[in-house]
Amino acid sequence: MEPDRLNSPTTFEMPLEVMGHELQFSQDPNSKHLGTTVWDASLVFAKFLERNCRKGRFSPAKLKGKRVIELGAGCGVSGIGMALLGCDVIVTDQKEVLPLLQRNVERNISRIMQKNPDSFGSIKVAELQWGDESHIKQLVLHLTTSLALMLFM
Repeated sequence: MEPDRLNSPTTFEMPLEVMGHELQFSQDPNSKHLGTTVWDASLVFAKFLERNCRKGRFSPAKLKGKRVIELGAGCGVSGIGMALLGCDVIVTDQKEVLPLLQRNVERNISRIMQKNPDSFGSIKVAELQWGDESHIKQLVLHLTTSLALMLFM
């Protein structure tokens, strides 16, 4: 995705309230890349996390510091949901999707840190081109045996 497309008329904002945070996700459904659209599955997953957090199944106390890697993070909804629960998340996608993903991560971290930084884990954006050994090696360096969850969205 070309960086200048981030401010084009085809890019629009989608609000989402998750765990008491008013988040905003940019998306570009007219792009030729599937990862530039907020897909229903990511919204359902974020709400699933929220609902089960309230029931005590998932909580920042249980998930704080757990490492998560999301493969094909797209707009970043699922990864941000996991980071809201205290996980240390690496969200990955193809090079063309990274500007939009980075924008969504930066914007929402800023919103979260202003309201409730204590329960937030961390989130990093990384390029992952399937089959590229150098990308895989970089990710392996970030991972240890404490990997809690791998998301394929």
